[in-house]
Amino acid sequence: MGKKLLAVLLSVVMTLGMMTGCGSGTQENSGNDSESGSQQGSQTEENRKEATGKEESGKKTKVVCYVVNTATTSQEPIWNSIKEKLSDRYEIELLEVDTENLDTVIKTGIASGEPADIYFKQGQYLKPYVDAGQALDLTPYLTENNGEWLNSLDQSLVDVGKYDGKYYSVPMTGVYANFYYNADLLKEAGIEIPSEWTWDQFMETCAQIDEKTEAYPYAICGLCNDFMARNALLSKSNDAGTMEAWGNAEVAVTDPLLQECLEQTKELYDKGYWYPKDGAMITTRDEVIAAFHQGKVAIIGDVNAVSGMVAEGCDFNIGIAAWPKAGKENISLGGADAYFIPSNAQHPDAAIEILKEFTSEEMQQIHADYGFAPVNVNVTSEDPLVQQFADLKTRIYGSELMYISTEMTAFWQDVLIEDYCLETNGLDELLNQMEKLRQEAVQK
Repeated sequence: MGKKLLAVLLSVVMTLGMMTGCGSGTQENSGNDSESGSQQGSQTEENRKEATGKEESGKKTKVVCYVVNTATTSQEPIWNSIKEKLSDRYEIELLEVDTENLDTVIKTGIASGEPADIYFKQGQYLKPYVDAGQALDLTPYLTENNGEWLNSLDQSLVDVGKYDGKYYSVPMTGVYANFYYNADLLKEAGIEIPSEWTWDQFMETCAQIDEKTEAYPYAICGLCNDFMARNALLSKSNDAGTMEAWGNAEVAVTDPLLQECLEQTKELYDKGYWYPKDGAMITTRDEVIAAFHQGKVAIIGDVNAVSGMVAEGCDFNIGIAAWPKAGKENISLGGADAYFIPSNAQHPDAAIEILKEFTSEEMQQIHADYGFAPVNVNVTSEDPLVQQFADLKTRIYGSELMYISTEMTAFWQDVLIEDYCLETNGLDELLNQMEKLRQEAVQK
C-alpha cells in the first residue's frame, strides 16, 4: 500500500495496541469470578436508582474517565464528542492514559477507594483484576433487553474480555501485530515482501536488506520486544496441538518449544539485524518511528493502532505485512484495547451509559472515519486499509501465557528478551524464573 493511499486514509488522524496483539479468531479467556464481581451484577438496579436520583436533583454527576489513548487517534474526537453530548447530565473528566505505568495507576486508584469510573485496559490483560474481584461484571448490562447492546458489538473483540462466561470489558478497538516497511527503499534494492512469509523468509529478507542497503533490517520498541518470541510460540504450539494449553498455563515453561522461540529471537539480535544493536532493547516507540521515517530502518514491528503515527510525516511509500509464521499457520498475538469499570467505582451506571455512547453508531462512525475498524457491527467502512487490518484480525489468538498474571506480563515485557539477548542471565535461569511465576499464578 502506497503512502499516498495511507495518507488519505490515515492522515485525517488514524489507527492495534498491544501487547500489546489468526487462526480461528480471538479466543475466550478463562478465569475465576470472585464473589465481589458477582455481587456487582446484582446491584445494577440499585446503582441505577442512585444515578437517577442525582439527575432529578439537578446536580450533575462527575464521572472520571481514564480513557484517552492518543496513540489511537480517533479517541480524542470521540471522547470530546461524548463529553459535549452528555454535558447536561454528567461532568465528564477525561484523563490521558499513561500506557507504560497503566497497572500502577489502576491499582493505586482501586486501592484508594476512589478509582476512576472507567479505565482503559486491554481485555486480554484483565484476568488478574477479575480474579481479585476488582472488575465489574458487565454481563447484566450487555445482555439486558435481549442482548441489545451485546449484539451491536463485534463478538470477536468483546469476547477478549470474557472470563468464565462473563464479560468484564467493552472493546475500544481491535489490536493486531503487523509490520510496516519502507516500500521505496526495498523496491530500489530489488527486495520483495511476500504477503505471507515464513520465519526463514523473513531472515533471508533481513540478510538482503543488510547487504544491499544502509538501513537496519528491523526495529521494534522495547515495550514490544517480546512480539517475535510470542508469535513464534503461538505458531509452533499450534502445530504441536498445545496452543490452548500454553495459554492456560498448563505447560511447564521449561518445555523445549519456548526455548526454540527465544533462540530465534536472539538470532535476529546476534546477527545485527535489530536496530540500533546496543540500544535495541530499550528504544521507545517514538524513537523507532523516527528512525523509520529517517530511512535508518527498513521494517518495523508494531500494531495496527499506530499506523497513523507511522504514516504521518513519511516522504516514502509504506507497505503493510503480516507477521512471519514460525510454524505451518500464521497465528498472531493480538486482542482488544478496551475499557473496564472497577468494581468499587463510584458511578457504575453513569459509566455504563457513557460506554454505550462510545460504542454507538454515531461515535463508531467517527472511529471508522479515522481509519479504524468499528466495534459496532452496524457501522461499516469502505476504507481498504481498515479492510486489510480486519483480515489480520482473523489470525489472532488472544489467550497467551503472558496474560496469566501481572508478574508474568512484566517478566515477558521487561526482563525475558532483554536479559536473554544481552546475556545478562542465562536461558536456564530465565526459564526457571518464569516457571516459578507460572506455578504461582496457577496456584492462586
